[in-house]
Amino acid sequence: MEEFYARAMAIERAAAERYREFARQMANWGNVRTAELFLRLAHFEAQHAERLSESIAGMGLSSRSRGRLSRADALASEVPNYEFLYRRVLPQHALLMALASERRAKAFFERERTNTADPQIRKLAAEFAQEEADHIAWLEEALEKEPQAPHPLDELED
Repeated sequence: MEEFYARAMAIERAAAERYREFARQMANWGNVRTAELFLRLAHFEAQHAERLSESIAGMGLSSRSRGRLSRADALASEVPNYEFLYRRVLPQHALLMALASERRAKAFFERERTNTADPQIRKLAAEFAQEEADHIAWLEEALEKEPQAPHPLDELED
């Protein structure tokens, strides 16, 4: 149970942070449509993290269990770290990175839904897997609309 919540919190928190950064980057590029998509995704991922946090708070875990959960959360993310790209990522590449992350998150929640005996975790994992599927559809739609422009070489110099 603790491992599920720790990993799920890490996934959702990292995704919300990454999508806020992608939204800022897309706004800097003047790509309002993609920036708005990333802001919407950041909002949903932050809501997921909040729901998980509320579930944990309602469990009455011991302080020792909460400490283990907090440490595991900090280490458990399945989300790759793309920090080095945040400032120079093209819209299409940001969408592809987001799509890959959403697919990993969906697979995680589906695996947990299938493998857990806990009905509360099964229900929550099923809900989150479905919401991740919705996010995947949004990203795939956005990718179809996003022009594939080359990155100007002078933009890469610092």
